[in-house]
Order: sequence, then C-alpha cells, then structure tokens
Amino acid sequence: MELDLTDKKILNILQTDFPISTRPFLDIADNTGITEREVIDRILNLKNNKIIRQISAIFDSHNIGYKSTLAAFKVDESMIEHAAGVISSHGGGSHHSLRNYPFNIWFTITLPYGQSLADKVESLSAAAKASDYLILPTLKLFKIGVNFDMTGEDSSSFKFFSHDDFKEDSSITVTDFEKACIRELQKDLEIMPEPFLDLSANIGISQEKLLETIKSFMADKKMRRFACVLYHQKAGFSYNIMGIWKSTPEDAEKNGRIMSGVKEVSHCYLRPVYPGKWEYNIFTMIHSKSKEDAHNILNNISSLTGIRDFGGLESIREFKKVRVKYYV
Repeated sequence: MELDLTDKKILNILQTDFPISTRPFLDIADNTGITEREVIDRILNLKNNKIIRQISAIFDSHNIGYKSTLAAFKVDESMIEHAAGVISSHGGGSHHSLRNYPFNIWFTITLPYGQSLADKVESLSAAAKASDYLILPTLKLFKIGVNFDMTGEDSSSFKFFSHDDFKEDSSITVTDFEKACIRELQKDLEIMPEPFLDLSANIGISQEKLLETIKSFMADKKMRRFACVLYHQKAGFSYNIMGIWKSTPEDAEKNGRIMSGVKEVSHCYLRPVYPGKWEYNIFTMIHSKSKEDAHNILNNISSLTGIRDFGGLESIREFKKVRVKYYV
C-alpha cells in the first residue's frame, strides 16, 4: 500500500497522541485538515492493508499486578521446532523469536503475581530440552516505546514511557473495577465515531467515566498510552536487531540515558549478568529500514557511549508476536 502524507500523519498521531475523548477521530480530523469520515475510512484501509495491527491500551504489566521477564534458551538446532512449540503454547508468552547467538531462542513471559517466573522458565527449559537458559528481568527501564516516525519530520513520534524504580509487588493493588476496565481497554478498538461507547456499556459505566479512568491509569503509570501498533515490516521498518552492551556498573545509568536518547532505539533496559556465562547488562531494541542502517545505529551508540564490547542479535525467525491478555 502506498501511503500519502495524510496517512503518515494519522499513523504518527495514532502511535503517540491518540485523543482520549468521546470523538477521537474527529479530533484527529481537526489536526490533519480532513473530515472525521475520511479519517475513519483511512484507518479502516490501513487496517485492511495490514499496516495497523491493533489500536488499544498499552499497559505496564508490573503496575497492574503482573510480572515479566526476558528469557533465552540454548537449544540444539535439531530441537528448535520442538522448543518453539513448547514456548509458543504457553499463554503468558508474547514476543518469541530465533536469534543468531548460542542462546538462540529469546522470548518474554508474563505471569500474575504469586507465580514464580524462575520456576516457570526452568520448567519450560526442561520441556523444550534446552541445554542452558538465561533469566533476564528488567532491573531498570530506561525507555520503552515502539513508535515509528512515518513522516520523517515529527520528533513527537518518539515519545517514550519510562520510570526510575519499580514498586514493590505488595504495594500494587488493582480493584475489580479496574480489572473490568483493563479487560475492555485491551480489546482492539472499533473504528467508529464514538469508539469508547460500547466499551463503557460493557462495564456498565458512562463513556465519560471510562475516559476519566483511562487518564487516571496513565497518571498512575498503569497504562503507558492508548495507541496503535503497526505491522512494522509493512510500515517500512523491516529490520530489527537486539543490541547487547557490556557497560561498567558505575556507567550503566549514564549509558542507558545516552542510548535512550537515540530515536531509533525503541526499548532500553538494564538487566542482570551471569559471570562467565552472560556479561551484557544493557539491551537496546532497534527497528530500522535495513540491516546496514541498524548496524550504523549500533556503531553510533558505541561512539556515543565509548562501549566497545557489544553485539547485535538479529531476528532470524519470528515464532510468535502477540499482546498479553490481562485478567481473562
């Protein structure tokens, strides 16, 4: 699908500044100089052509009663299909891919509080017949926000969500009302003039009350934002690479902040190391239009931080990419 400038402007707004209002598509129309009907028709066309994957709330799993971790398995080539099936069958798994490294299968797993991530990863490792595994939870989140600047001129499309410290699990409470709202808001939004109307009716509240709850969720960092997620290959960002960086502990904070300032970096985390087995402590996800661009970005980050011990784990195959469903 050939995207014109108006399509691209709409995609930027949908990714970063989705209006929390009774008529969000009218607000977008006012921003782009076209009618509400045309905005709706264009978005439906973008969905039909597999540019837009979903429009919904993006929650911070930790702040709504869940916990998650990145994990990696070392699997013999002959067992890759078996291992991929084991991991993909688990309901808490979301992103899951094969990468070019001895630890070759990488995935994220999300579980409710009260369940052990370590026990679950260990049991999956045994079932997958992995010879070794890594559990790499987030120690510090520097940046998260998979937003693609479609116009090449809108820096706002690289807004991101971050927080310095995670709350203790015991301090997080989620009410039954909030759970009901989460169940509705994680659904793919219907593209119609008042898209929040049916969602609020399903909960038994007014549309205004639901909009207030969305704003409250964002203020409390339970929700990162309401936004669309793109099929990034169709949107022109066909290449992704996971940057792994060996930073000294005393420079990790500084380096994480520097990496987060690079607009092509969508995720930046500090994670644990395992001496003698895994010593890369900062991870960056980079989405670009080509392999050459991605490696140029890695080299630029190296120059900015002075880190010389780094690598790029390429995604060879994607087994699974879904949103985790909460409280279902």
